[in-house]
Amino acid sequence: MNVFERCDRAANSCYNRGLRLAKQRDLSGAVPYLKRALELNKNLIEARNLLGLIFYEMGEVGDALVQWVISIDLRTENNRAVFYLDDVRRRGGQLESFATMIERYNVALDAAQRGNYDLAIHQLARIVAQHPNYVRAGLLLSLLYIEAGDYKRADHYLRLVRKTDRMNQTAVRYADAAAQELRRVQKKQDKPREEVQNGSKTYSHREMSDDEVLIPSTYRESTGWQTALNIGIGLLIGAAAIVFLYMPTKRAELNSQHNAEIRELNRKLASANSAVRDSEQNHSSAEEEKNALQAEVDMLTDGANSKISQYQKLVGIVNDIRNNDFARAAELYATLDVSQLTDIDDGSGVSVTEIYQSIAGRMNSEGYLSLYSRAEVQYQAGNYRGAIDLYDKSLAINPNYAPALFRKAMAYKELGDNDTANSFFEEVGTRFPGTELARQAESEKIR
Repeated sequence: MNVFERCDRAANSCYNRGLRLAKQRDLSGAVPYLKRALELNKNLIEARNLLGLIFYEMGEVGDALVQWVISIDLRTENNRAVFYLDDVRRRGGQLESFATMIERYNVALDAAQRGNYDLAIHQLARIVAQHPNYVRAGLLLSLLYIEAGDYKRADHYLRLVRKTDRMNQTAVRYADAAAQELRRVQKKQDKPREEVQNGSKTYSHREMSDDEVLIPSTYRESTGWQTALNIGIGLLIGAAAIVFLYMPTKRAELNSQHNAEIRELNRKLASANSAVRDSEQNHSSAEEEKNALQAEVDMLTDGANSKISQYQKLVGIVNDIRNNDFARAAELYATLDVSQLTDIDDGSGVSVTEIYQSIAGRMNSEGYLSLYSRAEVQYQAGNYRGAIDLYDKSLAINPNYAPALFRKAMAYKELGDNDTANSFFEEVGTRFPGTELARQAESEKIR
């Protein structure tokens, strides 16, 4: 058995292992085996398609599209990746929804890194509500809830993650950490309070009978007028005590209490004014932060939508070439932004840029001519706007194709847009001096 045969057998073994784990919904466990299979045999289409399906199931849509595009480039006939891509494209608005999901996750991740956990939790909760199988968002959301001490919600989102990826090791670690913290908190709450026992003293007494009461020997019964006089003197003494002893003390106490209340009210008023000023400053700061975040969200949204759109176009070009629709492939190729195409380092040795390069040669040599021919058909039919669009796409592939620039100027002339037509006639003369087209452009100018 030679080296290549041994590599093929090892690759098939890794693929079979990854397939078994995927059937058990251990998706993250299956990924390393499938990547290893592709490292050993990059042409193992079944492993690549399954890896794309796993990425798609876990919410990693961009990685899934890349794997399927590579798969189609390796083999176009009897390839399930063609069906997967067509299915994604047929579902209207799905890719836009995925793009929104990705940009919200990026905003949440940035907010979490800056310590703005409330914004991060809000964004992630919206993501998980719409895409409960996005494992990465579920893990980050559960981690933030663990950090906030809300272990029940963390457990809820970890269950969602494990519903998609049953044996996700990160989710298992987070769940163990949350359970341990929850037990520690409950143990602390359930600790019995120490009861403080106050010692009591018991006093006993002896009941006295009436004949045991001691009566002072000096006591004599008083007469009625003497009793009244004594009561009057007692009342006068009590009133004097109130006037001279109690009232000044009580007045001073009331004054002190009144002054303390005034000081407390002044303190509260100052605190309220300070809170109002802080609230106004915080509102202004929050408004600025909101505007900055909105600008960042808009930028990330545009970037995510643009990137996914370029992958769609590349898939469309590959499919059109496979279906021998070269004219449509050339039209898509003219609008393709190559800078948005990036490779994924999965060890397979196949890249998106290689796929692009495999089609770029023919497109650059023949695509602009195909588009120019179609533009001429539209021009002869009187559809000058459609002709201009196709001339522009022809020039996007080959900016130095003088006939397309000249005929574009003629189309604007037919539309009556003389200023635009003259500007393109002048451009023909400037860029291609001394040529027959330059002389024709000079004669076609509107004076």
